[in-house]
Amino acid sequence: MDYYIITGVSRGIGEAIARRFLVHGNTLFCVSRTMNEDLVETASSMHILLYYHEADLSIHGSAESFMHEVFTRIDPVRASRIALINNAGMLEPIAPIELANPAMMEKHLMLNLLAPSILISNFIDKTMNLPIPKVVLNISSGASSFPYSGWAMYCASKAGIDMLTRTVGLEQTSAHHPVKVMALAPGIVDTAMQTQIRHTDKSLFAEKDKFIKLHEEGKLTNPESIAGVIAGSLFNPDIPQGSVLNIDQMREYSVHT
Repeated sequence: MDYYIITGVSRGIGEAIARRFLVHGNTLFCVSRTMNEDLVETASSMHILLYYHEADLSIHGSAESFMHEVFTRIDPVRASRIALINNAGMLEPIAPIELANPAMMEKHLMLNLLAPSILISNFIDKTMNLPIPKVVLNISSGASSFPYSGWAMYCASKAGIDMLTRTVGLEQTSAHHPVKVMALAPGIVDTAMQTQIRHTDKSLFAEKDKFIKLHEEGKLTNPESIAGVIAGSLFNPDIPQGSVLNIDQMREYSVHT
């Protein structure tokens, strides 16, 4: 039995990843602020186990509660592989830092950085004695290394995700049954976040026109192709521990796309 724990599955990349893993022999644990009813119905019609946790991971205690529920349902004897995919995230607040709402800044860092940290901590703690392939994949962004005016919190949180990946990866090199930790910057993907960017006031995000042009020229990647690369490479043992990869690098490790 392969187990997949996936956050942010209400739409976009998270939903595409979950659908890619709707395969007999897999059990999925999904979480998002609003339930993806079509995903649940699809899994049910295929007779595939999918447990859905409707929760906002930016709220204190939600990440721990989710992981507690997950690991009450995982049978370590039947487990052959297990993965945690940290996809949930937000872009707001979009504004120069002096105009950013402090409450929204706190919510942003909780969802984009602290919640994944807590999930990883729980995942490693609860699987440390399992001698099976174990992977954490963090969805990062090119914004982790390239600053955008108006995206101070987003750039900072994604830079944090990259360093979290490298640091935990380093820690796991000395573990008896290590968890492989990696991060992926998927590129510019056609998701609701991109729609949000295109509708942002230009006074708050000066590079809005760049993203409008990319959309008009059809240069956005679809979420399903990203999910395909992830599915084909997630458990590839050749990926170095603590890797921070872009989608082209990840594709090189994929056995199918």
